[in-house]
Amino acid sequence: MKVADEVLDAITPLFKDDIKLVEVEYVKRQDGMHLIVYLDKPNGVTLDDCEAKSNQISDLLDELDPTDGEPYHLDVSSYGLDRPLKYDWQFKKYLNQKVKVSLYRKIDGKKEFVATLVGFTQDDFTFSIDGENLNLDNVYVAQITPYIDF
Repeated sequence: MKVADEVLDAITPLFKDDIKLVEVEYVKRQDGMHLIVYLDKPNGVTLDDCEAKSNQISDLLDELDPTDGEPYHLDVSSYGLDRPLKYDWQFKKYLNQKVKVSLYRKIDGKKEFVATLVGFTQDDFTFSIDGENLNLDNVYVAQITPYIDF
């Protein structure tokens, strides 16, 4: 089992409050290996949230030893506004808001567009573009990210 998958399985029970576990990565950086745990919650993750979860995760990982004694840095972080939405609770959070949609193949000559997410099911997404609804089967959607307007 991969380190990230093992850690994800082990720490998932720690997330029973409004803080959600989004993703775990185990990546090589210039200063060594990093185990990165991404968090999210409805009104945004605070530094105190990250610190509290980091302490819980660190204690559990000391017992688990997912890297078989190899050193790593534990980073607990907010998922970030520019990261792809993955879970139903994230899509609910962005209902009726603008999102950036990337497709696997072009539709009407476009592979990316900005639209308002107006609905979703297990099988499809509904977007509003200039007052017109567009319903897309989820097999066409590569990723959806929050739209950040500067």
